Amino acid sequence: MRLVIGGRGQGKKTYVHGLGYDWEEMKPCLSEQPVVVSLEDIVARLLKDGQDPLAVVLRHADAHPDAVYVCTEMGCGVVPVDRFQREWREAAGRVCCALAAKASRVERIFCGLPMVLKEEEA
Repeated sequence: MRLVIGGRGQGKKTYVHGLGYDWEEMKPCLSEQPVVVSLEDIVARLLKDGQDPLAVVLRHADAHPDAVYVCTEMGCGVVPVDRFQREWREAAGRVCCALAAKASRVERIFCGLPMVLKEEEA
C-alpha cells in the first residue's frame, strides 16, 4: 500500500498519474479502484454519516493491499473555530497516521516533487 500526501495544488494526482495509473482509476471513494483520491473528503463524508473513518479506511486498506491513497494535508494552519472542521482535521490526521504505519511507501509531494518519507523493501 502507498500513501501520497501534500498540500492542495501541489501535484499529487499528476504524480500518481505518472506512476502509470489512468485518470479513470482515480476515484474519490473507497471502491475497487486502485487509487483513492481526496481521502480527506472521504473522511468528512464518513464523519457526517456517523461512521468511524479510521475503522472504515483501515478495513479498506486491509482488503486492498496494493491501493494508493492520496490525501491533502490539512493540519498546517489556523485551528478552525467550527467544531466539525476541528474533528474532521483530527480524523483525517489519524487516518493518515494509521495508513502511513501500514504503508510500504509514503511520499509527500511539494511543487510536484516527491519526497520519500518511508520506503520498505518488498
